[in-house]
Amino acid sequence: MTGGLITGIVALVAAVAVVAPGASAGSVRAVRASAASSPASAHLIVASTTDPATGGYWLTATDGGVFSFGASFEGSAGGLALQAPVVGMASTVDGLGYRQVASDGGIFAYGDASFLGSMGGLPLNQPVVAMAAMPDGNGYWLVAADGGIFAFGDAPFLGSMGGRPLNRPIVGMANTPDGQGYWLVASDGGIFAYGDARFQGSTGNLVLSSPVVGIAPDGQSGGYRLVAADGGVFCFGAPFAGSAVGLLHRAAVSIDEWASGYRVVSTDGSVYAFGGAPFLGSVSVPPLVGQVVTIDPGHDGGNGSDPAFINQTIDGGGFAESCDTSGTSDVNGYPEHAFTFDVTIRLAATLSAGGATVVLTRSNDTGVGPCVNTRAAIGNAARSDAAISIHGDGGPSGGSGFAVDVPVPVVSAISDNRTIVAPSGALGNDVRDYFLADTGLHVSNYAGVNGIVPRADLAGLDLSTVPKVLIECGNMQNPGDTSVMEDAGWRQRAAQGLADGITAFLVQREVP
Repeated sequence: MTGGLITGIVALVAAVAVVAPGASAGSVRAVRASAASSPASAHLIVASTTDPATGGYWLTATDGGVFSFGASFEGSAGGLALQAPVVGMASTVDGLGYRQVASDGGIFAYGDASFLGSMGGLPLNQPVVAMAAMPDGNGYWLVAADGGIFAFGDAPFLGSMGGRPLNRPIVGMANTPDGQGYWLVASDGGIFAYGDARFQGSTGNLVLSSPVVGIAPDGQSGGYRLVAADGGVFCFGAPFAGSAVGLLHRAAVSIDEWASGYRVVSTDGSVYAFGGAPFLGSVSVPPLVGQVVTIDPGHDGGNGSDPAFINQTIDGGGFAESCDTSGTSDVNGYPEHAFTFDVTIRLAATLSAGGATVVLTRSNDTGVGPCVNTRAAIGNAARSDAAISIHGDGGPSGGSGFAVDVPVPVVSAISDNRTIVAPSGALGNDVRDYFLADTGLHVSNYAGVNGIVPRADLAGLDLSTVPKVLIECGNMQNPGDTSVMEDAGWRQRAAQGLADGITAFLVQREVP
């Protein structure tokens, strides 16, 4: 379990799984190409579409990048500064063009796909979530999360759910072969059919293990298929050839039809092919792309020079607490604030290499503050998927080891952290396990139980609305702990241990 979890995860999700020729229907025929042969994306895959002429396909990422497999590359929005992320795409009938749509309704057209209008720059009640195209290539529809339909070119407006109450938001759209009808699907699998699109069933009355994320028509049967985030496939008036349940490393995002089969695509660029749909390649997305991690290096280098600011009283979530402190130092004068900032920079680099967006509560070691409540607010405002505060302890000289502080339920006039207690506990366990394995330092022999310390008196945890823990990386008053904490090589291992623990937590939460 020691070290390099991020590298291990990349290798894991890049594994090839190909069923031998003649495998029975329902077997996944290809999971994913090896990382060496897969194009890389630094952004999540959000949509896919089939080339009607060749059976190839395109994948598109949130930045507008397009990846072609057995289909012609005609351009992308990947090099543009987008006002909103791309959320969908649709091809022309001859496979020589395609369009992308962003969540603000902006349209990007390539090849022989003509631009016929967009909602970009216009006010929307809800963001656009998907698009579909007319078979003649001269029109397209956009659908918003509230079911509103926007028709362009010769695409007929046949009705919408805009302005009507929905149990769940709309997540996908598909049109009939003649372009005179379309289906909308909600995240609960509810189906809304318009024009000559026939309603053939839905999962709207079922309790799903995972929300529906997409829909694809079956051109041979006239039915349709839904795909859920866990890779489950639901067929209505169309044959079932298998699902990706149990195979995914990140959530499914789309399903595309070809001949007698279909393909399920996930946000990490994996492609799962079933029935007669060929597997032609996939995209390699680092495991932490799309994840936001806030790192809080405890204290600051200038804190000791401004006691008026640091000693001010703040509301820590129903109790009074000092804004911050100057921290401790070890017996040789190595300050805690310098230790925490050094580990933070190393950790940030490791997480960034795995694709994460990293937010720091302070950008240098010479300033003052911010206060602990502001540090919590920074992680909250970033909508962090995980947050960690890094410290060195000033415990009894005879005590040694590291400990991870985790939140307990605290409700006050300004806070309610109950929803993050359980995930923070899971994050704490992962950080504890990997920090122990990667650094070799034992868990604290004077604080907590098995390296975990539940705390109700830390504003950074009480005021957090995102999963968060605080780690005391060692006791800076203990000669043995001090000897390793002053070593740059050990601090690198400490950063790796924290990165591995955070990665394990985030990757597990991504499995639908």
